[in-house]
Amino acid sequence: MADNDDKNTEARREFKDPVSGKAYFIGTPTADDVRGADWQYSKTYTKSLVEGITTSAEMMDILMRRGVIGPEFEQRQKELTDELSVNVEFLHKSGNIDDKQDAALKVATAREDLFNWNQRLNGPMSNTCEQIADDARLEYLTSRMIQDEDGKRIWDDYSDFLTEKNQALAMRARFEVMLYLQGLDSDFLEKTPEAQAIREIEAEIQTKATEALAELEKSREEVKKDKPKVTRKRRTKKELEAEKSKE
Repeated sequence: MADNDDKNTEARREFKDPVSGKAYFIGTPTADDVRGADWQYSKTYTKSLVEGITTSAEMMDILMRRGVIGPEFEQRQKELTDELSVNVEFLHKSGNIDDKQDAALKVATAREDLFNWNQRLNGPMSNTCEQIADDARLEYLTSRMIQDEDGKRIWDDYSDFLTEKNQALAMRARFEVMLYLQGLDSDFLEKTPEAQAIREIEAEIQTKATEALAELEKSREEVKKDKPKVTRKRRTKKELEAEKSKE
């Protein structure tokens, strides 16, 4: 373990190891951390360029020539974006639970369609010199920013992060740092309109189910009260002796 120069452990973002459940924290990068990340970016970019990896500009030209992107791509992208906006607006206006559920499903479908369409561009662009170098920069910052509860760095060096045996922790840490640098909360996906609507629907269904069970229990109690009590007649001594003599 290596001590982090940043000793301020207050208001740090927390996340948990998917395997062990242990809590880890994201600290603020120092100036040296940022310089080291920029150096890692430059070194990785140069290496990728020398090895023949295409740049972003070159990849855009290739995609244009092949017809993957262009006016038709942009038009369809706009249509899908508009469709998503319309569905989100309809979701906000939905009142009853059935309309809200239907609208939430349409929003989720529209968002997935837009994501898949954008992957026509984002997929190839993720293999360019710039993106590979940016990934290296992110990984370097991750190795510098992740701390334990006491504010100590989890990895002494960048190479320790790259050779981390707990890949679930390394991937989760990388993801959390990426969201942190982009100004997004860890649960940003749970804050989408459709996710909020689904939670509201589930809460409403749970409330109705609870009310129905309470009403059923109340009805059972009323039936018990209204049901006439059966009293057993007590037999006299003579009746008991007569019954015994017959046996």
